[in-house]
Amino acid sequence: MTRINQIRLLLLLAIVLVFGRIVTHDFVDWDDGPLIYSNPNVTEHTIAGLRDAWNPASLRTHSMYNPLVYTLWWALAHGAHVESPDLLGATLNPNIFHAASLAVHWLCACVVVEILRRLKIGDWAAAAGGLIFALHPLQTEAVAWATAMKDLLSGFFALLSIWRYLAALESTNAVRRKNYWLATVFFAGALLSKPSTVIVPAIVAVIDRMVYGRSWGDLAKWLWPWFGMAIVITVIAAKVQEILPGVGGPMWAHPLIAMDALAFYLGKLVWPIGLRFDYGRSPAAVLTDPELHHPLYWTWIFPATLAVILWRMKRKMLAVAGLIFVLGVLPVLGLKTFAYQYYTTVADRYVYLSMLGVALAIGWWIDGHKGRAVKITTCTAIVVLGSLSFVQAGRWADTETLYSYALNGARPIHYIILGEYQDALASPYYRRALQAAQDGHASDVRQFVEQGDAYTEKAIQYYRTAIRLETTDTNGYDQLAKDLKQLGRIPEAIEVVKQWMKVEPQVDPLASPYGRENPGALQAMLGMLYLQNHQYLEAVEMLKRSLALKSDPDVQKTLEKAQKLAHTATRPGI
Repeated sequence: MTRINQIRLLLLLAIVLVFGRIVTHDFVDWDDGPLIYSNPNVTEHTIAGLRDAWNPASLRTHSMYNPLVYTLWWALAHGAHVESPDLLGATLNPNIFHAASLAVHWLCACVVVEILRRLKIGDWAAAAGGLIFALHPLQTEAVAWATAMKDLLSGFFALLSIWRYLAALESTNAVRRKNYWLATVFFAGALLSKPSTVIVPAIVAVIDRMVYGRSWGDLAKWLWPWFGMAIVITVIAAKVQEILPGVGGPMWAHPLIAMDALAFYLGKLVWPIGLRFDYGRSPAAVLTDPELHHPLYWTWIFPATLAVILWRMKRKMLAVAGLIFVLGVLPVLGLKTFAYQYYTTVADRYVYLSMLGVALAIGWWIDGHKGRAVKITTCTAIVVLGSLSFVQAGRWADTETLYSYALNGARPIHYIILGEYQDALASPYYRRALQAAQDGHASDVRQFVEQGDAYTEKAIQYYRTAIRLETTDTNGYDQLAKDLKQLGRIPEAIEVVKQWMKVEPQVDPLASPYGRENPGALQAMLGMLYLQNHQYLEAVEMLKRSLALKSDPDVQKTLEKAQKLAHTATRPGI
């Protein structure tokens, strides 16, 4: 077996050892549903669905344009279909999707090794860099989360484009042209997997200029088609992505937000402890949250100081590695607003491509420092990082495991999603109870209802916590009222809607993803609850208030019913 094949096998064994158990994991209720197992374009795996995935105007793109990722999911769905849906209604086997993530991640690590070897890093030093790339805990989210295939696949094509670009630089004539056009095709694949890979031309320009020493004119001749492609995909992505006003924070703060995000990544790179899928580090949070101690005003010192140190060291390869790391995350640092900033500016998966810079720095250091101590230090670091990733991967086993760990951050949105997850688990039992009632199986009805009620009760507790943490969370009130109604606790549901009506005027329709309710909607909801609770006079009054705000035929019919019941209830002798 050749040395490079030995290295590839080593990477495969290490990745399987650290991340292999994700193959047995479920999907999680953090975008896996709408993007994969509940997305008709994927689950129905029809040609029409595949065409729709490539249509930027499709409502099923979910504010993202990454058609190659949907194409891969579409292909995987053909072999992942199961006849019996699970409790969430998913008819896809998640094991297939997780196995695909492992495979793509391994291929990425192999390409990283090839890039390092092109940059004159020795084979085993390159292997060490590849192992750090593959096993660092910051890579866990991209590998363990099925939805993060967009980060893996875009990273794969981006790395391939860099590799073949370097191969073109080192070849001549027809071989050079072949490698260059291969690199261009791979770059197109990266753009169609995730638009943030528009930064790849800047990465290869840094390597080309600083390592190979070519002129700016030569760079321009090679890279102008790439920048043109990047502009096209940027325009498409801007039209597809829906961004709420004010999400990115004030313009003056964008450079500080970017420096804060960069400092965060550098900190997690050195100390990868306490990793989460949602850090809650949105621009609004870092600007105003006292618990974060207004970090924007000092976190810029860390990356700025590190940049000065690298410049003073005058180590060309280290400077290249540092620039690759920064450029890899540049599109998502917050200099330009992006939709996910509503939740957080920083996310582990965003550094996937940037880890090429880390691999290069590690490979360069090991290659220049031989000896037993270096080998022991390297092996120890790989084992420690791999162990941390193994633990972190276990936290992605299923929705409840993932959120139970994340709840330490006390984010209201986490409680809302956990509540919705419990509701989704309850629904099949209620459907089975209805079917059992139709079949005349009374004992089964009672059993299924009790199982459904248990999940609904858990959901209610999550919604109450979410409301306590964020009193203007309208979605929390809505879901809580529905679940209380489901359990027949109408008086409690009435009080929830009353509380909702009090806080509704405080809801900022621009900042909230749910906005405000339509005029008269809450009054109609409360009127119907009064009607169910046999409070007919209150129902009539509230339904009239609803119609005064907005005409609605259904509300009018309910009002007429309430008026009849109120009249009957107030008749003498009744």
